[in-house]
Amino acid sequence: MNERLLAAATRSDALLVHPHAQRTGGKTLRDRVLAAVFGAERIYGRATVAAAKRWPQLNARDLEGFRAISDHFEFRPRRFGRPVLAVALLRHPLYRAASLHGFVRKSEGHVLQALARDHDMEEFYRRGRDRLPRYFRNLQCRSICGIDDAQLALDTIQRHYLGVGFTEHIGEFASALGGALGWPALDIRALPPDAERHAALAPGFAAMVLGDNAEDLALFEAMANGPPHRIAPRTVIGRTRTTFKKAENAARGLASRYA
Repeated sequence: MNERLLAAATRSDALLVHPHAQRTGGKTLRDRVLAAVFGAERIYGRATVAAAKRWPQLNARDLEGFRAISDHFEFRPRRFGRPVLAVALLRHPLYRAASLHGFVRKSEGHVLQALARDHDMEEFYRRGRDRLPRYFRNLQCRSICGIDDAQLALDTIQRHYLGVGFTEHIGEFASALGGALGWPALDIRALPPDAERHAALAPGFAAMVLGDNAEDLALFEAMANGPPHRIAPRTVIGRTRTTFKKAENAARGLASRYA
């Protein structure tokens, strides 16, 4: 929780903005938290508003009567004449990638559904990242700040985000938000830990995912390690600040570190 922004967040006209990175628990945050507190009719997004505009096209009039926004978009600060405070959920990028396979297989009309049905998790990821690279690589950083850069995402969080939680602990995040903002108690069922549900991931798959998602991994670890929330030094190779060897080593130690 960002205590510096709490006073603004308690104003009756404050707008909570949730840039939802797919497979991080955003639907639960929208439906079981934001809609439960404000009412679904006061949540702006394509799931609740017909012909909803995208974040860059929105203006103050579009948002009159709404208390929150929740949708798939890349957050950048906007001025609407009222306090605008973002919130986000983070998930370890390996487990986010693992969950994509099953989700896409069951999602009728998804552009990658046939690919997920025809291939196992590793081959689906390998082919899918070539077809839709932005869907598979560093999506969480881009959702938070518009750019796949962990340091910029962290800076944006510290300046504009009221709070950041973790997919595995969404109930605790809801309680923290509610306690700070005077919301009624919410009963959010906890899911089994990702490390248990995805315990049999192949090292090759893990190394591939972590190599593709170095920025998301760096941001996740900075937040998971707690204050002062610093990005760990990394080797810079172009725009990917890691080495394959480092990703491979991280993959091998993942189960023990996040179990």
